Amino acid sequence: MKESAAFVIVDLETTSPSVENGGRIIQIGMTFVKNKKIVEHFDSFVNPAQPIDKKIQQLTHINPKDVQDAPFFEEIAPSLQALLKGQIFVAHNVNFDLPYLNAEFLRVGLPELDLQAIDTVQLAQILFPTAPGYRLSDLTSYLDLPLVQAHRANADAEATAYLMLALWQKAQSLPEKTKRTLLSVDWGLIRQSQEFLTMAAKSKGSFADDAKVPLVVETVERRALRHRQPNKKKKSEQKRLPYPVKAAEKVALFGRFLDLDAKRNRLMNQVHRLLNGSQHELSVLQPAPQIKKTLSYLLPLFFMKGRKTNWLLSDDLSLIVHQKQLLKDLNERLPEHSLRFASLYQPSGYLDEQKFRSAIKRARNKGGTFWQAQILVWLSETPTAAFAELPRGIRAHPDLKEVAADAQSESFQAAYQAAKQADVVISTYQTFFAWGKKLNQDQGQKEKPAVILEKPFGLQKAIQNSLGLTLPLGFYQDQVAKLADQAAQLPAKARGVWQVNLHNWSVACQKIDRTLSEKEALKSGKAILDRLIALEELAEKADFSTKLLGFELNEKRAKLSWLAAHQEVLKRAFWTIEDEKKQQDLTFAVKEDVVYQKYFLKQLSQLLVIASFYPEELKHFLLDVPKGVIQQDTVEWEKSDDDPKLPAVLSAERNEDKQIQAVFAAGRKHFLFVVEDFASVKHWYYKLSNHYGDQYVVYAQDLSAPLKKAAWQASGEERSILVVTPDYIQELFEQSIPIPEVAVLPRANRYLKKEALQLLVVAMLKNPQSLLLGTLSQKQLRSVQNRLFVLNSGRRLAKVDQLKVK
Repeated sequence: MKESAAFVIVDLETTSPSVENGGRIIQIGMTFVKNKKIVEHFDSFVNPAQPIDKKIQQLTHINPKDVQDAPFFEEIAPSLQALLKGQIFVAHNVNFDLPYLNAEFLRVGLPELDLQAIDTVQLAQILFPTAPGYRLSDLTSYLDLPLVQAHRANADAEATAYLMLALWQKAQSLPEKTKRTLLSVDWGLIRQSQEFLTMAAKSKGSFADDAKVPLVVETVERRALRHRQPNKKKKSEQKRLPYPVKAAEKVALFGRFLDLDAKRNRLMNQVHRLLNGSQHELSVLQPAPQIKKTLSYLLPLFFMKGRKTNWLLSDDLSLIVHQKQLLKDLNERLPEHSLRFASLYQPSGYLDEQKFRSAIKRARNKGGTFWQAQILVWLSETPTAAFAELPRGIRAHPDLKEVAADAQSESFQAAYQAAKQADVVISTYQTFFAWGKKLNQDQGQKEKPAVILEKPFGLQKAIQNSLGLTLPLGFYQDQVAKLADQAAQLPAKARGVWQVNLHNWSVACQKIDRTLSEKEALKSGKAILDRLIALEELAEKADFSTKLLGFELNEKRAKLSWLAAHQEVLKRAFWTIEDEKKQQDLTFAVKEDVVYQKYFLKQLSQLLVIASFYPEELKHFLLDVPKGVIQQDTVEWEKSDDDPKLPAVLSAERNEDKQIQAVFAAGRKHFLFVVEDFASVKHWYYKLSNHYGDQYVVYAQDLSAPLKKAAWQASGEERSILVVTPDYIQELFEQSIPIPEVAVLPRANRYLKKEALQLLVVAMLKNPQSLLLGTLSQKQLRSVQNRLFVLNSGRRLAKVDQLKVK
């Protein structure tokens, strides 16, 4: 494939996904690219000679009137073949558009096209590994490319042409070392996509200024600056500003950047007082839902006296990204204070470049896997090599563990050194439990650190995950058996050391059974891990295939050693056996309250917890503190008559369906249905699809996608319905997923817990356009009535005009 080749970017809109099933083209769009420029367009409606399904009309906005006077495919087919001859065929999901077009040509008696073809989906996945998604609309938004009217063939073809040029620029801009490695491996890409990748990477020509992709330019500039030493600003106590106590002082300093009212100002001042206190304090704050909490505790950090390190802890990676961006913005606005901040994760949360290079070396002979190509490009851009920067899909890839760092790896050590120099460390609970005490010692701080928790909902679970552990004995047995088979093929002299270690493993296994006490289980578990670590080290030397990972085994061994030395935190050791899966797990559970009181709070100077809502169980857990910790009164949401309230429609079971119909008639765009269980999810998914599928794209938890993915997919549509179980409500607080515009709770009086309802209402108060529709019991209603504005007294049917967006 040559740089001077002619490319045609094609998009089809059709009545059905398959020609064999009667599908026909209703629109074809083509954009022609030559010499890195868009040179021509072609588009035409096509009469399918059949009805267009309402769902297709809703998706494409193409109706029967648009195509009734359009040519039939057989009329334009010869012209299409002439236009496409000699071109390289490009499409976003090329294995749909090209086979579909060829099937139509065959149907009308013309030969198939024999063209080189490339797929922009796969190329985007490799060259833009941190994109939020790979639908055309996701990528055009991410790259700031024009997409005038999605799901119209002419608009999609033009947008895909811009995307292809962006891919070309990105490949051309990669560092030479990355290019050489990327082009040395067969990635098994669709059709001629890898040939395009090779051509684009080797391309030397320039792009017109108006065609350059801002994100690519920014990436190149950031890469050039990455290895330069930044100019360190000297702190000057004379130039440091005093903390602005009054709201007017803060507004004068920050202007429009700071959205401030009296309540938010009081919250900031309270955080400032707490963080600068000299006593061992706990403060649990509950501001109003509308108050933007993150900036409210970040701003006071810039006016600390500098005696201690501050930790921001969360297991929500999107919140960590948000915190880092706000700290960066504040640093630019407060250069006199120059707050140093860094993120820190567990060692296994970073890439070990040496392990990855070894994996790429093997891939040159065997062929590469897709995630390796993505990591290769990402590695040329990332300043930290932290997996947290990657999208969830790549982060969750099981093979990523094979190239994860350990405590000695360069990437983790670099992150740890940055954290040592930081005033603020942004991290996860698990990292703090593992490294917080050591980092404070290495920093030489006289005072213990202060910790801020914005989303405390995962704290108890994090304690269990951080200090408790599970030994998958069935998995270990299976892996050892496979290693034994490989060792049996070794020469007699080399088998000796294996026989000894396999015997030691067998002896250790024989000593572990379900009757062991907790103390005996700890001892036996350590013996099991010791034997496994020895076998894994032998396997690595012999280059045997195994799924045993040394860093994981050592992490578990360290946990067991800690539990053995702190047995007061061990709740119990228990077996879980699934005969069908031949899975045996030995789990060590810890006492979350003991860990919190003795090994978390005592490690801190101050703890600030901030959330708009606390379940009762969590509130009791947080406030149960040992002697010596001064417990500040919990500051709850200060209610007043002018506080925003959530518009709500209360239905009775007898009129629920009519009320739901009225809400849809009001033209609302995004609906969330929270239903009792998975059987109810299926029932409502098919019911809503049948009634409203013509106007709305319907998603359902664990039917169309896992919960979080389905939530984000639904939010990306122009009109959507999402059907979920109450798990969504917990995820709404623990992880960042979209707040619904309209939440419908059918038959909620039968199943929805009071605290789940409170969580949902508090979250929806953040969206001024939110509306709640539910069949609630009197008990449920009393728990949230001070936060609701009921539109229909007496549960009468609310009128459509009442339900429209104001």
